[in-house]
Amino acid sequence: MKDLLNQIGVAFENLSSREQGLVVLMSTTIFAMVLGFGGYFVNRDLAKREKRIEAKAEKLVEIGQLRSDYKRRLAEQNRLAGEVRRNNSVRILSYLENLSTAAGLTLKGASERQGEATGSDAVKEEAAEVRIDDVSLDRLYDFLRRIEEGNPLVKVRRVKIKTRFDNKQRLDAVVTVGTYKTTS
Repeated sequence: MKDLLNQIGVAFENLSSREQGLVVLMSTTIFAMVLGFGGYFVNRDLAKREKRIEAKAEKLVEIGQLRSDYKRRLAEQNRLAGEVRRNNSVRILSYLENLSTAAGLTLKGASERQGEATGSDAVKEEAAEVRIDDVSLDRLYDFLRRIEEGNPLVKVRRVKIKTRFDNKQRLDAVVTVGTYKTTS
């Protein structure tokens, strides 16, 4: 290696001063180019890494948000499951009879029937259909409001209302009500 450096040094000294200046200039230029390209490639690689790190940090934030949303929904699902389990003791026809008495109505033709499909094997809908004859609009409204506000799992599914032919101010109604219970 020393021999090679000595030969380069001797060859450099044999050059004219103008040629030595050009060699120094060319060597400096090559060194600057190598340094510049090296810096460019290092900066480009660092920029790519920083972008990947930012993207992964954003994903972590998103995962954290999804995790909190999942926990909130799981808690809501557990709360609803508890309500459905507590609702198993509710007899829908007895519930409707109590509400109709409080609303000053008389139910006729009350019958339980098959509820709509829930999409789950663990939960079923139990339904009842009741007929109310010769009722005013405000009393019917009060009865329906009591159904909806009393038990959060009892909902009015369908209401068929007809005006009476003998008194246009009075109504005949058929109300279908549903509630959810566990299958076991």
